Amino acid sequence: MNQYNNQSRPSRRQSNSQNRRDGRRHGFLSVLLFYVLPFIVINGLIFFVVTEKPKADVTIGESSDYISTTMELKIKSLLPVHTIAVSLDGTPVEITKTGSRSYRAVLKNNGVLEVNLTCFNKMKTIMYDQVNVLDDTPPAIKDKVFKDGVLSFRLEDSQSGVDYGSITAYNEDKPDILPLSIDRSTGLVMFEIKKENLTISAKDKIGNEMHITYNPKGQNVEDAEMESVVDGDLEQTDTEDEKETLKN
Repeated sequence: MNQYNNQSRPSRRQSNSQNRRDGRRHGFLSVLLFYVLPFIVINGLIFFVVTEKPKADVTIGESSDYISTTMELKIKSLLPVHTIAVSLDGTPVEITKTGSRSYRAVLKNNGVLEVNLTCFNKMKTIMYDQVNVLDDTPPAIKDKVFKDGVLSFRLEDSQSGVDYGSITAYNEDKPDILPLSIDRSTGLVMFEIKKENLTISAKDKIGNEMHITYNPKGQNVEDAEMESVVDGDLEQTDTEDEKETLKN
């Protein structure tokens, strides 16, 4: 009987020790599952909701007529966006909702596009994009040559193209002077300039118009006037220097 009791006591001690270890492990797992992990998850969600900023993609489309283009806005953030404001060079742009998270706007001018997004948590995102696919500049004169009273130059317009039928000129005596020749393949245009200033006008294919006046020497009048002002300032400076020299 004593021998049986002596053998059973160590077994009971080992069993009690194992139960205590299991109890501590169970307690640790309970704290981890029911306190620590929920704390981390809940606070992580709170941090995400409070600090998440709205995200979106902005796409500026190509223009087939160089007069207007489109902007596509797609919301990418998980949290809902409360307000959307779009402006072009500071002027508000009207947007249309095309899907649950997509919007569209028609743009009729080049400039800096600004998109302001405000999330329901008051966090904001401001995005900028450049609109430069529209034609808002008239044709430009290149490679100007003046010889024997004939002014020759090329007209260029890199977007909608030159409307060669619109090329004309005028002076004080004649309101409508046609060019001597037009080479549409190279853009070369020739005008005769006699004793008066000649104002040349031309349009591109969507109506942007340029006006440039040349004097009988084949000089751009505006450039010539600026050169005269600069030369006058230089002459005045030279005269003042001479006066100062004489005084000394």
